Amino acid sequence: MAIVRWLYLLSLLSTQALAVDVFATANGHAGQAAYDSDGSALPCHFGAVSQPLLLAEAIERSLCYDPQTRLAWASAKAQAAMAGVNQAAYLPRLDGQLGSSTGQRAVDYDEAQYDSSEGRLRRDNANLQLSWVLFDFGQREAALSQARQLLLAANANQDRVLQEAFLRAASAYYQALAAQRSVQASTQIAEMAGQNLEAADAKYKAGAAALSDRLQAQTAFSQASLQQVRDQGALTAALGVLALRMGLAAQTPLQLGSELSQVGGREFVQAVDKLLAQARQQHPALLAAQARVKAAEAGVEQVRAAGMPTIALTGELGWQRNRQGQELAGDYQSRERSIGLQVSLPLFEGFSRNYQIRNAQALLEASQAEVAQTEEEVALQLWANYQQLSVETQSLERTQQLVEQSQQALEVVQGRYRSGVGSMIEMLNGLTAYTAAQQQHIQSLSSWQTSRLGLAASLGRLGFWTLD
Repeated sequence: MAIVRWLYLLSLLSTQALAVDVFATANGHAGQAAYDSDGSALPCHFGAVSQPLLLAEAIERSLCYDPQTRLAWASAKAQAAMAGVNQAAYLPRLDGQLGSSTGQRAVDYDEAQYDSSEGRLRRDNANLQLSWVLFDFGQREAALSQARQLLLAANANQDRVLQEAFLRAASAYYQALAAQRSVQASTQIAEMAGQNLEAADAKYKAGAAALSDRLQAQTAFSQASLQQVRDQGALTAALGVLALRMGLAAQTPLQLGSELSQVGGREFVQAVDKLLAQARQQHPALLAAQARVKAAEAGVEQVRAAGMPTIALTGELGWQRNRQGQELAGDYQSRERSIGLQVSLPLFEGFSRNYQIRNAQALLEASQAEVAQTEEEVALQLWANYQQLSVETQSLERTQQLVEQSQQALEVVQGRYRSGVGSMIEMLNGLTAYTAAQQQHIQSLSSWQTSRLGLAASLGRLGFWTLD
């Protein structure tokens, strides 16, 4: 019964080994966390939302909550486990069997001089089988190489998904900042319109202005108040979107701690050809596509090697005990030990190997075409974001000048009107121009920030360092 005890102990060890990462495959993929440019992890553990809420915290919460980032993380974990499966093929395989059966046995002899016999039979058996592939013409090596390349592709895809989620979260935050800035601007415009109304009402009561001036000022004040209400509603909606991206309830009160301003350097904005070269080296989508090409090449080698012979070391340790009556020759037990070499040679598989190789080669061609397609998409996206950032940078400078000029013009016409020289139409035109300049400048600020991060994402370099 010693072999039975050994089999029982081996089964216990095998069960305990299921929870052990023997090949350290967990080190081969990124964890469920956001990563900064220096590789430091940002773990997904949060308390209450900070008040005020900074951009970095909003992005961290969004990255951890985003279902796509969790899906990419799970896919990378699964591929890391597959790499462990293929690495385990280099180790020997040990299988154990335990069995027990009972039944009825009858023995009849054709010769008359032998008496027939019949009785109950119980059979107990235990087997331990060893199989260790020693040589397979590179089949295991190709399979492991394919699994590792697919793991690299999964990690690169996870990086791409993280950057996309990063950009979505930052865009939502900047949209909320723009809405908040619009509320501030519309409040200022409403106050100025109210001051104009007070000035027109005073001049009307003093007999220095017509009733039409007072009515026009009243209309401008009503329009400014309406715009203030709409901007406040847009801010509430933008804050709700930001809260939902962070996994919070839409009605969660949020106070934004950042300002919508032109921050961050432009040191990564270089010539387009240099940017394209950088993107080809570090864009995660390209890295994933290139890794899939190498995995497809390894797949071709694996299929070819699968048609070659394999040499394996085999061994078996067995024990069997039969319990039967004396009429069946009595009880007996047997032991068996064997060791040897086994050569397996595929001779004919119905031409399936030929078509498997063709399939693997076609998959390789498709992967190579995918790389070309990805390169084109990255180049187009990079060019579009580069041009958009250039336009938004120039627009930001012009709208800033426009705000300053329209504000000065408005102050002049307000002074002229109060002194009795200017007209109400002149003052309302100045207020309208200042309002439009404020809105254009706020939109340019938001678009500039989003375009800047979009260009960094096109380069595959989007991270928390781009926020400064």
